[in-house]
Amino acid sequence: MFVEARTRPVLAEVCRRLDMSDAGASLLRHHTNAVYAVGDMVVKIAPVEFGLERTRAVVAVVQWLAARGFPTVCLIPWLPQPLLISEHAVTVWQRLDPAYDSPVTAAELGALLGELHALPAPPVDLPTLQPIDNIRRSLQRSTIISAEDRDLLLQHLESLATRWFEMGFPRGMSLIQSDPQTRNALRRFDGTPVLADWDGAAIGPREWDLATVAVHCRRFTQPAPAAFADFTAAYGWDVTSWQGFEDLCQLRELQMIATNARKSRPGTEAATEVHRRIAGLRQGDRDFGQWQIL
Repeated sequence: MFVEARTRPVLAEVCRRLDMSDAGASLLRHHTNAVYAVGDMVVKIAPVEFGLERTRAVVAVVQWLAARGFPTVCLIPWLPQPLLISEHAVTVWQRLDPAYDSPVTAAELGALLGELHALPAPPVDLPTLQPIDNIRRSLQRSTIISAEDRDLLLQHLESLATRWFEMGFPRGMSLIQSDPQTRNALRRFDGTPVLADWDGAAIGPREWDLATVAVHCRRFTQPAPAAFADFTAAYGWDVTSWQGFEDLCQLRELQMIATNARKSRPGTEAATEVHRRIAGLRQGDRDFGQWQIL
């Protein structure tokens, strides 16, 4: 089970290799990955199923972006990465300002994505975005949803899958971050905003990244719904003018439900939030009621 009791020994071994003490390490997050702050570094421990080869691709993408001068969080340059410790792929990053007092704005995120989407495809073997297969696998692996809820979500998926394959994306394919949001953006200590969290880096339609931001503006308190107009202005194209926009947003929401259904454990607050989202879907919740961030 991917819990702190499992990742703390991995952190201790990382610190030993870095000739540092883990005594003062603080846990920043333990959901998709285990993320610990240690001095001026951040240690990211992936679950076993993420795999070493996938982590190698993430490292290669980040190094390529940094070499091109793209504003990204960077790996510690003097350490060959990724590390493999107790079957977990581990990466060590430069610690940046989490920007709690000055969050990265939707407009800044729009400018970052505009720059990212203008880049050529990186010379890295990246997966092609396949949300339908990913959602189906997540639903099948979830231990917190009932058979009835699983059937509901799979039926919704089949309806959206037909539309996905017919969409025809006007912006075309490129490197996408796949989960862009203000929580996945940090600031350098000089205030410069940068993108972080490249685990989902893929080749896919640019519209996927834009729909992700739209869903976050609708469903969460930060950024506020009105901020999507600022995002659009900075990005330079209004995705809401595209006829496939609403269907893509529904597919993105379904992925967010399914992914958290897979990652959440029974009896946790995360599981409660997943069930609340499913209840909203069952009731036809299209007024964009607020979700809790997971």
